[in-house]
Amino acid sequence: MQKNKPPYIVIDDDVLNNMICKITLEMALGAVQVETFSNAEIALEFIRTNYDDATDDVVTLILLDINMPIMSGWEFLDSFDEFSDSTKKQFRIYLLSSSVDDRDKEKAKQNKNVIDYLSKPLSKEMVKRIDIPVNRA
Repeated sequence: MQKNKPPYIVIDDDVLNNMICKITLEMALGAVQVETFSNAEIALEFIRTNYDDATDDVVTLILLDINMPIMSGWEFLDSFDEFSDSTKKQFRIYLLSSSVDDRDKEKAKQNKNVIDYLSKPLSKEMVKRIDIPVNRA
């Protein structure tokens, strides 16, 4: 049985930012499935449970914060890198952070699993720029 995979996952310890991201995605794209997590470890477990090595047409876009208390975005990326290539290819990861540290931006560019670094807050224009057309029917 095919598990229901959301086209967007937002991972940020700030629950208000998660809500803003979800609303912004819906305002920009209409009805869209968004799963939010305030704990990166739980998000990793969700990926382990709901995604497998099967080839899938739906690409899930992850918006990931960097500075989180339990598991940072960098630690999430290290753990994510342990997934199989066929699992990883089901995702596009964007860092969404309020950090103004150029070292974070440079580190993001160096990470092969990160598509781009975005500055908070998420806007409708950003969503339209990063949205993956295959997700929409």
